[in-house]
Amino acid sequence: MKRSLLCACLLVLAACSGEVDDAPSQPASGAGGTGGGGAGGMSGTGGSPATMDDASTPDDASMPDDVMTSEPVVGEPGCGFDQAAFCDTFDAPSANQGRAGELDARMWSAGHVQPSLPTSPGFTFGILPATIPSCRADLPAQVFPGDDALICDPVPSVASNHLLVACGAQNYGATSLRIRQPFDFAERTGKIVFDADGYVINPLLGWIAVSVTEDPMAVPSYAILGNDEGGVVPENGFEVHMARNCPDAMSMGARMIALYEERVETIVDFPEGATCIPVKEGHLNHFEVHVSQSRIEVYASPWSEDGTSFEPVQLMIAADVDLPFTRGYVNIAVHNHATIKYSEGDSPYSERFYDAWVARWDNVGFDGPVLANFREHEIPDGAEMHEGTLNIGYRIADAMDGPSGVLSFEDVDLTGVVSARIAQTSYYLPDGDEASYVLRYRLNGRDWHDRMFDAGELHAASHNSQGAFAQVLDVPLTELQNGTNALEYVTLNVPQSYPPAALNIDLVLSTEL
Repeated sequence: MKRSLLCACLLVLAACSGEVDDAPSQPASGAGGTGGGGAGGMSGTGGSPATMDDASTPDDASMPDDVMTSEPVVGEPGCGFDQAAFCDTFDAPSANQGRAGELDARMWSAGHVQPSLPTSPGFTFGILPATIPSCRADLPAQVFPGDDALICDPVPSVASNHLLVACGAQNYGATSLRIRQPFDFAERTGKIVFDADGYVINPLLGWIAVSVTEDPMAVPSYAILGNDEGGVVPENGFEVHMARNCPDAMSMGARMIALYEERVETIVDFPEGATCIPVKEGHLNHFEVHVSQSRIEVYASPWSEDGTSFEPVQLMIAADVDLPFTRGYVNIAVHNHATIKYSEGDSPYSERFYDAWVARWDNVGFDGPVLANFREHEIPDGAEMHEGTLNIGYRIADAMDGPSGVLSFEDVDLTGVVSARIAQTSYYLPDGDEASYVLRYRLNGRDWHDRMFDAGELHAASHNSQGAFAQVLDVPLTELQNGTNALEYVTLNVPQSYPPAALNIDLVLSTEL
Protein backbone atom coordinates (compact mmCIF):
# COMPACT_ATOMS: atom_id res chain seq x y z
CA MET A 1 0.00 0.00 0.00
CA LYS A 2 1.41 3.39 -0.87
CA ARG A 3 2.25 5.80 1.92
CA SER A 4 -0.04 8.21 0.08
CA LEU A 5 -2.63 7.60 -2.60
CA LEU A 6 -3.28 11.30 -3.16
CA CYS A 7 -1.58 14.01 -5.22
CA ALA A 8 -1.99 17.63 -4.25
CA CYS A 9 -1.93 18.82 -7.84
CA LEU A 10 -5.16 20.31 -9.15
CA LEU A 11 -4.99 21.44 -12.74
CA VAL A 12 -6.30 24.99 -12.84
CA LEU A 13 -7.53 26.18 -16.23
CA ALA A 14 -7.62 29.63 -17.75
CA ALA A 15 -10.92 31.40 -17.24
CA CYS A 16 -12.02 28.42 -15.11
CA SER A 17 -13.02 26.56 -18.26
CA GLY A 18 -12.42 23.14 -16.72
CA GLU A 19 -10.87 21.80 -19.93
CA VAL A 20 -7.30 20.71 -20.65
CA ASP A 21 -5.87 19.86 -24.05
CA ASP A 22 -3.57 16.86 -24.10
CA ALA A 23 0.01 17.59 -25.08
CA PRO A 24 1.22 16.03 -28.33
CA SER A 25 3.24 12.92 -27.57
CA GLN A 26 5.44 13.06 -30.68
CA PRO A 27 8.80 14.88 -30.46
CA ALA A 28 9.81 17.75 -32.69
CA SER A 29 11.89 17.33 -35.80
CA GLY A 30 15.66 17.43 -35.57
CA ALA A 31 17.92 20.47 -35.50
CA GLY A 32 16.89 23.05 -38.00
CA GLY A 33 13.37 21.63 -38.25
CA THR A 34 10.11 22.77 -36.76
CA GLY A 35 9.38 21.90 -33.15
CA GLY A 36 5.85 21.53 -31.89
CA GLY A 37 4.00 20.67 -28.76
CA GLY A 38 3.09 22.14 -25.44
CA ALA A 39 2.68 21.21 -21.83
CA GLY A 40 -0.96 20.36 -22.25
CA GLY A 41 -2.39 23.84 -21.92
CA MET A 42 -2.49 25.34 -18.46
CA SER A 43 -0.54 23.91 -15.58
CA GLY A 44 -1.54 24.79 -12.06
CA THR A 45 -2.42 23.57 -8.61
CA GLY A 46 -4.75 24.55 -5.85
CA GLY A 47 -7.42 23.53 -3.39
CA SER A 48 -7.86 19.88 -2.56
CA PRO A 49 -5.51 17.16 -3.75
CA ALA A 50 -6.39 15.06 -6.76
CA THR A 51 -4.75 12.62 -9.14
CA MET A 52 -2.49 14.01 -11.86
CA ASP A 53 -5.16 13.46 -14.53
CA ASP A 54 -7.88 15.34 -12.63
CA ALA A 55 -8.71 18.53 -14.56
CA SER A 56 -11.21 19.98 -12.11
CA THR A 57 -11.03 23.59 -11.00
CA PRO A 58 -10.44 24.61 -7.35
CA ASP A 59 -12.75 26.89 -5.44
CA ASP A 60 -9.79 29.14 -4.65
CA ALA A 61 -6.29 29.57 -6.03
CA SER A 62 -3.11 31.30 -4.92
CA MET A 63 -2.32 34.62 -6.59
CA PRO A 64 0.98 36.15 -7.67
CA ASP A 65 2.90 37.92 -4.89
CA ASP A 66 1.27 41.27 -5.56
CA VAL A 67 -2.29 39.90 -5.47
CA MET A 68 -2.09 37.11 -2.89
CA THR A 69 -5.30 36.17 -1.16
CA SER A 70 -5.44 36.73 2.60
CA GLU A 71 -5.97 33.00 3.18
CA PRO A 72 -3.32 30.89 1.39
CA VAL A 73 -4.58 27.70 -0.21
CA VAL A 74 -3.30 24.53 1.47
CA GLY A 75 -3.43 20.97 0.27
CA GLU A 76 -4.75 17.77 1.79
CA PRO A 77 -2.84 14.68 2.95
CA GLY A 78 -0.25 13.17 0.60
CA CYS A 79 3.37 11.98 0.55
CA GLY A 80 3.34 11.76 4.33
CA PHE A 81 2.14 15.35 4.81
CA ASP A 82 -1.04 16.34 6.58
CA GLN A 83 -1.24 19.15 4.01
CA ALA A 84 0.78 18.53 0.84
CA ALA A 85 1.27 21.50 -1.48
CA PHE A 86 2.46 19.03 -4.13
CA CYS A 87 2.60 15.24 -4.18
CA ASP A 88 3.08 12.69 -6.95
CA THR A 89 2.81 8.99 -6.12
CA PHE A 90 3.35 7.83 -9.74
CA ASP A 91 0.37 5.50 -9.86
CA ALA A 92 -0.01 5.27 -13.65
CA PRO A 93 1.31 6.79 -16.90
CA SER A 94 -0.31 10.14 -17.67
CA ALA A 95 -2.38 10.83 -20.76
CA ASN A 96 -0.71 14.27 -20.94
CA GLN A 97 2.84 13.43 -21.94
CA GLY A 98 5.74 15.55 -23.18
CA ARG A 99 9.48 15.73 -22.57
CA ALA A 100 8.95 14.20 -19.12
CA GLY A 101 8.06 10.79 -20.52
CA GLU A 102 5.12 9.15 -18.76
CA LEU A 103 4.75 11.94 -16.20
CA ASP A 104 2.05 14.59 -16.54
CA ALA A 105 3.55 17.34 -18.71
CA ARG A 106 1.21 19.85 -17.07
CA MET A 107 3.04 19.31 -13.78
CA TRP A 108 6.55 18.17 -14.79
CA SER A 109 9.20 19.60 -17.10
CA ALA A 110 12.07 17.33 -18.14
CA GLY A 111 15.61 18.36 -19.01
CA HIS A 112 18.61 16.53 -20.39
CA VAL A 113 22.20 17.61 -20.90
CA GLN A 114 25.54 16.36 -22.13
CA PRO A 115 27.69 19.48 -21.80
CA SER A 116 31.04 18.25 -23.12
CA LEU A 117 31.36 19.62 -26.70
CA PRO A 118 27.69 18.79 -27.36
CA THR A 119 27.69 20.14 -30.93
CA SER A 120 30.58 18.10 -32.29
CA PRO A 121 30.15 17.30 -36.02
CA GLY A 122 26.89 15.41 -36.50
CA PHE A 123 25.73 15.87 -32.92
CA THR A 124 23.48 18.37 -31.14
CA PHE A 125 23.32 17.19 -27.56
CA GLY A 126 23.42 13.55 -28.62
CA ILE A 127 22.15 11.17 -25.94
CA LEU A 128 22.92 7.44 -25.99
CA PRO A 129 20.26 4.83 -25.16
CA ALA A 130 19.82 3.67 -21.57
CA THR A 131 19.22 0.04 -20.66
CA ILE A 132 16.46 -0.17 -18.07
CA PRO A 133 15.98 -2.77 -15.35
CA SER A 134 12.71 -4.57 -14.64
CA CYS A 135 9.86 -2.04 -14.77
CA ARG A 136 6.83 -2.99 -16.88
CA ALA A 137 6.22 -5.83 -19.33
CA ASP A 138 5.34 -3.64 -22.32
CA LEU A 139 8.55 -1.57 -22.31
CA PRO A 140 11.58 -1.89 -24.61
CA ALA A 141 14.99 -2.92 -23.26
CA GLN A 142 16.50 0.52 -23.96
CA VAL A 143 15.08 4.04 -23.95
CA PHE A 144 16.03 7.52 -25.17
CA PRO A 145 15.03 10.95 -23.79
CA GLY A 146 11.28 11.39 -23.91
CA ASP A 147 10.85 7.75 -22.88
CA ASP A 148 13.32 7.68 -19.97
CA ALA A 149 10.88 8.66 -17.18
CA LEU A 150 8.66 5.60 -16.77
CA ILE A 151 5.91 4.49 -14.42
CA CYS A 152 6.79 1.00 -13.21
CA ASP A 153 4.61 -1.79 -11.91
CA PRO A 154 5.51 -3.13 -8.46
CA VAL A 155 8.76 -5.10 -8.39
CA PRO A 156 10.22 -7.21 -5.56
CA SER A 157 12.17 -4.25 -4.16
CA VAL A 158 9.35 -1.67 -4.47
CA ALA A 159 5.87 -3.00 -3.69
CA SER A 160 3.96 -0.14 -5.35
CA ASN A 161 3.82 1.63 -8.68
CA HIS A 162 6.71 4.06 -8.89
CA LEU A 163 8.89 6.17 -11.18
CA LEU A 164 12.05 4.98 -12.93
CA VAL A 165 14.42 7.61 -14.38
CA ALA A 166 17.34 6.71 -16.66
CA CYS A 167 20.26 8.86 -17.80
CA GLY A 168 22.16 7.58 -20.83
CA ALA A 169 23.98 10.90 -21.41
CA GLN A 170 27.71 10.30 -21.00
CA ASN A 171 30.44 12.71 -19.86
CA TYR A 172 28.77 14.80 -17.15
CA GLY A 173 25.27 14.03 -18.37
CA ALA A 174 22.06 14.45 -16.39
CA THR A 175 18.35 13.80 -16.64
CA SER A 176 16.31 16.14 -14.46
CA LEU A 177 12.63 16.52 -13.69
CA ARG A 178 11.40 19.94 -12.55
CA ILE A 179 8.10 20.34 -10.74
CA ARG A 180 6.38 23.21 -12.53
CA GLN A 181 4.55 24.34 -9.40
CA PRO A 182 6.76 26.66 -7.31
CA PHE A 183 7.86 25.73 -3.76
CA ASP A 184 7.48 28.57 -1.22
CA PHE A 185 9.43 28.58 2.06
CA ALA A 186 9.11 32.27 2.99
CA GLU A 187 9.23 32.86 6.78
CA ARG A 188 9.15 29.15 7.51
CA THR A 189 11.03 25.86 7.21
CA GLY A 190 9.65 24.02 4.21
CA LYS A 191 10.04 20.31 3.64
CA ILE A 192 10.72 18.40 0.44
CA VAL A 193 10.32 14.61 0.61
CA PHE A 194 11.00 11.74 -1.77
CA ASP A 195 11.78 8.05 -1.77
CA ALA A 196 14.63 7.18 -4.11
CA ASP A 197 17.37 4.69 -4.90
CA GLY A 198 20.37 6.29 -3.21
CA TYR A 199 22.77 3.54 -4.28
CA VAL A 200 26.25 4.77 -5.25
CA ILE A 201 29.10 2.56 -6.46
CA ASN A 202 31.44 5.43 -7.23
CA PRO A 203 30.66 9.03 -8.22
CA LEU A 204 32.58 8.38 -11.44
CA LEU A 205 29.48 6.44 -12.50
CA GLY A 206 26.32 8.13 -11.24
CA TRP A 207 24.10 9.35 -8.42
CA ILE A 208 20.86 11.18 -7.63
CA ALA A 209 20.38 14.81 -6.61
CA VAL A 210 17.70 17.28 -5.54
CA SER A 211 17.83 21.03 -6.14
CA VAL A 212 15.82 24.17 -5.55
CA THR A 213 16.46 27.04 -7.97
CA GLU A 214 14.92 30.48 -8.07
CA ASP A 215 14.45 30.33 -11.85
CA PRO A 216 12.62 27.52 -13.67
CA MET A 217 15.78 25.90 -15.02
CA ALA A 218 16.60 22.40 -16.24
CA VAL A 219 19.49 20.08 -15.24
CA PRO A 220 21.05 21.96 -12.29
CA SER A 221 24.65 20.88 -11.76
CA TYR A 222 27.95 22.20 -10.43
CA ALA A 223 31.40 23.21 -11.70
CA ILE A 224 33.98 22.68 -8.96
CA LEU A 225 36.69 21.46 -11.33
CA GLY A 226 36.96 21.36 -15.10
CA ASN A 227 36.71 17.57 -15.10
CA ASP A 228 34.18 17.32 -12.30
CA GLU A 229 30.84 18.04 -14.01
CA GLY A 230 31.40 21.54 -15.40
CA GLY A 231 27.64 21.53 -15.77
CA VAL A 232 24.75 23.99 -15.80
CA VAL A 233 24.80 26.11 -12.65
CA PRO A 234 21.81 28.05 -11.26
CA GLU A 235 21.76 31.81 -10.93
CA ASN A 236 20.38 31.46 -7.40
CA GLY A 237 19.70 28.13 -5.76
CA PHE A 238 21.08 25.13 -3.94
CA GLU A 239 21.75 21.52 -4.85
CA VAL A 240 22.22 18.38 -2.76
CA HIS A 241 24.20 15.61 -4.46
CA MET A 242 23.90 12.12 -2.96
CA ALA A 243 27.25 11.19 -4.46
CA ARG A 244 29.50 10.09 -1.61
CA ASN A 245 30.36 6.42 -1.52
CA CYS A 246 31.29 5.88 2.10
CA PRO A 247 34.05 3.54 3.37
CA ASP A 248 31.41 0.86 3.64
CA ALA A 249 30.63 0.12 -0.02
CA MET A 250 26.97 -0.36 0.82
CA SER A 251 26.56 3.10 2.35
CA MET A 252 25.96 6.56 0.86
CA GLY A 253 26.35 10.13 2.01
CA ALA A 254 25.52 13.57 0.64
CA ARG A 255 28.73 14.61 -1.07
CA MET A 256 27.88 18.30 -0.84
CA ILE A 257 25.39 21.10 -0.63
CA ALA A 258 26.23 23.45 -3.50
CA LEU A 259 25.01 27.02 -2.95
CA TYR A 260 24.63 29.63 -5.69
CA GLU A 261 24.18 33.39 -5.66
CA GLU A 262 24.42 35.13 -9.03
CA ARG A 263 26.08 31.90 -10.25
CA VAL A 264 28.91 32.18 -7.72
CA GLU A 265 29.39 28.75 -6.18
CA THR A 266 29.94 27.92 -2.50
CA ILE A 267 30.41 24.27 -1.53
CA VAL A 268 29.48 22.75 1.82
CA ASP A 269 31.35 19.44 1.88
CA PHE A 270 30.28 16.23 3.58
CA PRO A 271 31.89 16.65 7.02
CA GLU A 272 34.33 14.15 8.44
CA GLY A 273 32.59 11.61 10.64
CA ALA A 274 29.16 12.49 9.23
CA THR A 275 26.43 9.92 8.94
CA CYS A 276 26.47 7.45 6.05
CA ILE A 277 23.22 5.70 5.18
CA PRO A 278 22.91 2.02 4.17
CA VAL A 279 21.86 1.64 0.53
CA LYS A 280 21.09 -1.26 -1.82
CA GLU A 281 20.78 -1.10 -5.59
CA GLY A 282 17.17 -0.97 -6.73
CA HIS A 283 15.86 -0.30 -3.22
CA LEU A 284 14.48 2.98 -1.94
CA ASN A 285 15.68 5.23 0.84
CA HIS A 286 13.40 7.91 2.26
CA PHE A 287 14.84 11.44 2.00
CA GLU A 288 13.79 14.74 3.56
CA VAL A 289 15.23 18.19 2.80
CA HIS A 290 14.30 20.87 5.33
CA VAL A 291 14.69 24.36 3.88
CA SER A 292 14.53 27.84 5.35
CA GLN A 293 16.23 31.00 4.15
CA SER A 294 18.89 30.50 6.83
CA ARG A 295 19.37 26.72 7.06
CA ILE A 296 19.30 23.52 4.99
CA GLU A 297 19.17 20.06 6.56
CA VAL A 298 19.21 16.76 4.65
CA TYR A 299 17.94 13.53 6.19
CA ALA A 300 17.72 9.96 4.91
CA SER A 301 16.63 6.55 6.12
CA PRO A 302 18.36 3.19 5.47
CA TRP A 303 17.16 1.28 2.43
CA SER A 304 13.75 -0.32 2.62
CA GLU A 305 13.03 -3.97 1.94
CA ASP A 306 9.73 -3.21 0.16
CA GLY A 307 9.93 0.50 -0.70
CA THR A 308 6.83 1.33 1.33
CA SER A 309 7.97 1.16 4.97
CA PHE A 310 11.07 2.96 6.21
CA GLU A 311 13.14 3.26 9.35
CA PRO A 312 13.48 6.73 10.94
CA VAL A 313 15.55 9.25 9.00
CA GLN A 314 19.00 10.38 10.13
CA LEU A 315 20.68 13.74 9.55
CA MET A 316 23.32 13.43 6.78
CA ILE A 317 24.42 17.00 6.13
CA ALA A 318 23.37 20.51 7.17
CA ALA A 319 24.44 24.08 6.53
CA ASP A 320 23.67 27.54 7.83
CA VAL A 321 22.94 29.61 4.73
CA ASP A 322 21.67 32.97 3.57
CA LEU A 323 19.55 32.14 0.55
CA PRO A 324 18.77 35.14 -1.68
CA PHE A 325 15.26 33.83 -2.48
CA THR A 326 12.28 32.25 -0.71
CA ARG A 327 10.39 30.73 -3.64
CA GLY A 328 11.80 28.42 -6.27
CA TYR A 329 11.49 25.24 -8.29
CA VAL A 330 12.24 21.70 -7.12
CA ASN A 331 14.30 19.49 -9.44
CA ILE A 332 15.03 15.80 -8.95
CA ALA A 333 17.84 14.41 -11.09
CA VAL A 334 19.87 11.40 -12.10
CA HIS A 335 23.51 12.20 -12.94
CA ASN A 336 25.74 10.11 -15.19
CA HIS A 337 29.37 11.12 -14.85
CA ALA A 338 30.72 8.54 -17.34
CA THR A 339 29.21 5.11 -16.81
CA ILE A 340 30.55 3.56 -20.00
CA LYS A 341 34.09 4.82 -19.46
CA TYR A 342 34.30 3.71 -15.85
CA SER A 343 32.45 0.40 -16.01
CA GLU A 344 33.67 -1.16 -19.25
CA GLY A 345 36.25 -3.93 -19.50
CA ASP A 346 38.07 -4.72 -16.26
CA SER A 347 37.31 -1.35 -14.70
CA PRO A 348 38.05 -1.23 -10.95
CA TYR A 349 35.05 1.06 -10.42
CA SER A 350 32.31 -1.47 -11.10
CA GLU A 351 31.78 -5.21 -11.12
CA ARG A 352 29.46 -4.98 -14.13
CA PHE A 353 28.84 -2.78 -17.15
CA TYR A 354 26.48 0.22 -16.96
CA ASP A 355 25.52 2.09 -20.14
CA ALA A 356 23.42 4.49 -18.05
CA TRP A 357 22.68 5.46 -14.47
CA VAL A 358 19.16 4.55 -13.41
CA ALA A 359 17.22 5.27 -10.21
CA ARG A 360 13.75 4.50 -8.91
CA TRP A 361 11.67 7.24 -7.21
CA ASP A 362 8.36 7.44 -5.37
CA ASN A 363 6.24 9.84 -3.30
CA VAL A 364 7.85 13.12 -4.38
CA GLY A 365 6.27 16.11 -2.66
CA PHE A 366 6.61 19.30 -0.65
CA ASP A 367 4.55 21.28 1.83
CA GLY A 368 3.57 24.95 2.03
CA PRO A 369 1.05 27.12 0.22
CA VAL A 370 -0.44 25.69 -2.96
CA LEU A 371 0.63 28.08 -5.72
CA ALA A 372 -1.56 28.05 -8.80
CA ASN A 373 -0.63 31.24 -10.63
CA PHE A 374 1.38 29.56 -13.37
CA ARG A 375 0.96 27.96 -16.76
CA GLU A 376 3.69 26.41 -18.90
CA HIS A 377 4.19 25.20 -22.47
CA GLU A 378 7.18 23.33 -23.82
CA ILE A 379 9.01 22.68 -27.06
CA PRO A 380 9.68 18.96 -27.44
CA ASP A 381 13.18 17.56 -27.75
CA GLY A 382 14.71 17.22 -31.18
CA ALA A 383 14.40 13.77 -32.71
CA GLU A 384 17.33 13.37 -35.11
CA MET A 385 19.26 10.10 -34.87
CA HIS A 386 23.01 10.08 -35.57
CA GLU A 387 25.34 7.13 -35.04
CA GLY A 388 23.07 5.52 -32.47
CA THR A 389 22.47 8.69 -30.47
CA LEU A 390 19.39 10.91 -30.31
CA ASN A 391 20.09 14.59 -30.99
CA ILE A 392 17.70 16.45 -28.70
CA GLY A 393 18.96 20.02 -29.13
CA TYR A 394 18.52 22.66 -31.82
CA ARG A 395 21.50 24.38 -33.44
CA ILE A 396 21.45 28.16 -33.74
CA ALA A 397 22.86 29.77 -36.88
CA ASP A 398 24.82 32.99 -37.11
CA ALA A 399 22.76 36.10 -37.84
CA MET A 400 24.37 36.42 -41.29
CA ASP A 401 22.89 33.04 -42.26
CA GLY A 402 19.43 33.61 -40.83
CA PRO A 403 17.46 31.34 -38.46
CA SER A 404 18.13 27.60 -38.74
CA GLY A 405 14.44 26.86 -38.42
CA VAL A 406 11.27 27.66 -36.54
CA LEU A 407 10.27 26.10 -33.21
CA SER A 408 6.73 26.31 -31.88
CA PHE A 409 4.88 26.51 -28.59
CA GLU A 410 1.47 24.98 -29.27
CA ASP A 411 -1.96 25.60 -27.74
CA VAL A 412 -0.87 28.67 -25.78
CA ASP A 413 -3.67 30.22 -23.71
CA LEU A 414 -3.10 33.84 -22.64
CA THR A 415 -6.18 34.18 -20.43
CA GLY A 416 -5.18 36.00 -17.24
CA VAL A 417 -1.46 36.07 -18.09
CA VAL A 418 0.48 38.91 -16.46
CA SER A 419 4.09 38.02 -17.43
CA ALA A 420 6.01 35.59 -19.60
CA ARG A 421 9.53 34.16 -19.81
CA ILE A 422 11.34 31.52 -21.82
CA ALA A 423 13.56 29.22 -19.76
CA GLN A 424 16.09 27.15 -21.67
CA THR A 425 19.49 25.49 -21.66
CA SER A 426 21.87 27.26 -24.05
CA TYR A 427 25.28 26.20 -25.32
CA TYR A 428 28.06 28.50 -26.55
CA LEU A 429 31.62 27.41 -27.26
CA PRO A 430 33.69 29.08 -24.51
CA ASP A 431 36.62 31.11 -25.88
CA GLY A 432 37.12 33.83 -23.27
CA ASP A 433 35.20 36.45 -25.25
CA GLU A 434 31.74 35.68 -23.88
CA ALA A 435 31.11 39.37 -23.08
CA SER A 436 30.54 39.92 -26.80
CA TYR A 437 28.20 36.93 -27.30
CA VAL A 438 24.62 37.75 -28.25
CA LEU A 439 21.65 35.40 -28.44
CA ARG A 440 19.03 37.02 -30.65
CA TYR A 441 15.45 35.69 -30.47
CA ARG A 442 12.01 36.67 -31.71
CA LEU A 443 8.43 35.45 -31.41
CA ASN A 444 5.87 35.27 -34.20
CA GLY A 445 8.06 37.23 -36.62
CA ARG A 446 8.12 40.32 -34.41
CA ASP A 447 11.19 42.38 -33.49
CA TRP A 448 14.43 40.64 -32.55
CA HIS A 449 15.56 40.82 -28.91
CA ASP A 450 19.23 40.69 -27.93
CA ARG A 451 20.24 38.65 -24.89
CA MET A 452 23.85 39.16 -23.80
CA PHE A 453 25.67 37.44 -20.97
CA ASP A 454 24.98 38.96 -17.56
CA ALA A 455 27.60 39.26 -14.81
CA GLY A 456 26.74 35.89 -13.30
CA GLU A 457 27.00 34.11 -16.65
CA LEU A 458 30.37 35.75 -17.30
CA HIS A 459 31.54 34.51 -13.90
CA ALA A 460 30.33 30.98 -14.65
CA ALA A 461 31.96 31.06 -18.09
CA SER A 462 35.35 31.68 -16.46
CA HIS A 463 34.91 29.10 -13.69
CA ASN A 464 34.98 25.58 -15.15
CA SER A 465 31.86 25.88 -17.29
CA GLN A 466 31.95 23.76 -20.43
CA GLY A 467 29.65 26.20 -22.21
CA ALA A 468 26.16 25.12 -21.14
CA PHE A 469 24.05 27.74 -19.33
CA ALA A 470 20.58 28.07 -17.86
CA GLN A 471 19.17 31.22 -19.44
CA VAL A 472 15.90 33.09 -18.96
CA LEU A 473 14.61 35.26 -21.80
CA ASP A 474 12.11 38.05 -21.24
CA VAL A 475 9.00 37.85 -23.43
CA PRO A 476 6.77 40.90 -24.07
CA LEU A 477 3.14 39.86 -23.70
CA THR A 478 2.25 41.92 -26.77
CA GLU A 479 4.29 39.51 -28.90
CA LEU A 480 2.44 36.38 -27.79
CA GLN A 481 -0.82 35.08 -29.22
CA ASN A 482 -3.33 32.40 -28.39
CA GLY A 483 -2.60 29.11 -30.12
CA THR A 484 0.71 28.51 -31.91
CA ASN A 485 3.68 30.78 -31.13
CA ALA A 486 6.73 30.62 -33.40
CA LEU A 487 10.21 30.99 -31.86
CA GLU A 488 13.37 31.76 -33.86
CA TYR A 489 17.02 32.24 -32.86
CA VAL A 490 20.25 33.55 -34.33
CA THR A 491 23.53 34.52 -32.64
CA LEU A 492 26.07 37.30 -33.01
CA ASN A 493 29.80 37.01 -32.26
CA VAL A 494 29.48 33.36 -31.17
CA PRO A 495 31.91 30.78 -32.62
CA GLN A 496 30.30 28.40 -35.10
CA SER A 497 33.12 25.82 -35.08
CA TYR A 498 31.07 24.07 -32.40
CA PRO A 499 27.73 25.74 -33.10
CA PRO A 500 25.58 27.30 -30.36
CA ALA A 501 22.41 25.41 -29.51
CA ALA A 502 19.31 25.46 -27.32
CA LEU A 503 17.25 22.73 -25.65
CA ASN A 504 14.96 22.14 -22.65
CA ILE A 505 12.85 25.10 -23.81
CA ASP A 506 9.82 26.13 -21.72
CA LEU A 507 7.44 29.10 -21.98
CA VAL A 508 6.68 30.03 -18.36
CA LEU A 509 3.59 32.17 -17.84
CA SER A 510 2.50 33.86 -14.61
CA THR A 511 -1.22 34.44 -14.26
CA GLU A 512 -3.59 36.40 -12.07
CA LEU A 513 -5.61 33.25 -11.30
